Amino acid sequence: VPDDAVADVGSRIGVLDFVSHSYCRPRHPPEWPYNLYAMVHGRDRGEVEQKVETIAHLLGPRDRGHKVLYSTHILKKTGLRLVD
Repeated sequence: VPDDAVADVGSRIGVLDFVSHSYCRPRHPPEWPYNLYAMVHGRDRGEVEQKVETIAHLLGPRDRGHKVLYSTHILKKTGLRLVD
C-alpha cells in the first residue's frame, strides 16, 4: 500500500467484519516490502482466500501485491501473567 494511503486503507480494512486485526508495520525491503497487515480467520484456505480477494478488491490499484501467511499452530491465548 502506498505509504501516504496506509492510514486510510488500514481503517477501511479494519472495519470489515471478518478482519480481527489491521495494523501498519515498517517495510523491510527487499525481503518484506509490505507495510499493512490484516488478520482474517476461516474454516479452510478457500474461505480465507475469498476474504483476501475481498480486501484486494477493496484496495483496487492501491493493492501492490500481497502475501498470505497461514498459521501452522494454534497457540493457547492467555492474559498477562506476572511472576513474583
